[in-house]
Amino acid sequence: MERFPEEKLRDVEGLVKLVDRKEIEENDWSLTPGRYVGVTPEEEDPDFDFSGTMVAIHAELEELDKKAGELSKKITENFKRLGI
Repeated sequence: MERFPEEKLRDVEGLVKLVDRKEIEENDWSLTPGRYVGVTPEEEDPDFDFSGTMVAIHAELEELDKKAGELSKKITENFKRLGI
């Protein structure tokens, strides 16, 4: 109901666009949605803490990298025990 408050199909950027055969013909009969509907603009969150988020992502990545190294060593040890 938010996008179609009058309960009628209408153009909504990034979702739907009403086109006629002439426009489809002008697009070489392509029915690829991107040619018609476009992309919904991203909504920016003014309260988003980019720097803090990057620090958190970096810390998580370091931890995952550490775990990956430990798992790699265990796998190598297991292969050695199996004689592979």
